[in-house]
Amino acid sequence: MKIYTKTGDDGTTGLLGRQRVRKDDVRIEAYGEVDEANAALGVLIAQLPPMLKETTVFLTAIQSDLFVIGTLLATPPQSQKAFSYLDPARAAALEQAIDEMEKEVPPLKNFILPQGTSSCAAAHLARAISRRAERRMVALSSLEPVTPQALIYINRLSDYLFVLARWLNHQEGGTEIPWQNVSHEGTAAAPSQDRLEATLHKLVDEKKKRETLFEKTAQELERKKKAAENLFRKNVDTINKDGGTVEKPFREIDLD
Repeated sequence: MKIYTKTGDDGTTGLLGRQRVRKDDVRIEAYGEVDEANAALGVLIAQLPPMLKETTVFLTAIQSDLFVIGTLLATPPQSQKAFSYLDPARAAALEQAIDEMEKEVPPLKNFILPQGTSSCAAAHLARAISRRAERRMVALSSLEPVTPQALIYINRLSDYLFVLARWLNHQEGGTEIPWQNVSHEGTAAAPSQDRLEATLHKLVDEKKKRETLFEKTAQELERKKKAAENLFRKNVDTINKDGGTVEKPFREIDLD
């Protein structure tokens, strides 16, 4: 059997049920991204240490699930025949695996950078690709029916891969790097609660500085006002002493 058929040379491809569509059709984009996520899982499996045989088996089962999802996406909505079925228990299995792994990793308090050991980094990459596959599937669902269970599964898969990345990093003694939001001044502020407290402290400090500035300005104005008043009175006294007159009477408002 030859791998090339030449039937797609015109830029079209076949869905299940013999319907042909363009290769950039949103449905093709959707299951193409699922295929890419599946390949990323293969790269991840190749990075796993031999001691994690159970994880390899579990990821291999996920690859089979993605083939099922690909089949569902390759089936046009008008098809009278169901070519595959995704058991809801498969999404539940992902949830159970997430719960088990979270028992072994430290609580997540900050956003973390997608890095660590080689297997951890591969899991993060697979997670990002699965998110892209989910976006394509959601885009398709706005135009044509998509099996709800497939959408649930692909959403849960990215959650699983995120926790798996942390778990693998923990198992292999990798370092988890928290994300820091660097401001335009070049200083790093920790996210979440720490960042909020730092912002509040900064606002309080700025308020105190403004109050101090206002006090100094008011004191300086008062000093200048008194000096002007004394000078004015001195000049009036000098004029009166010399026998002159002041045509313009002194008014407090002149000093404001």
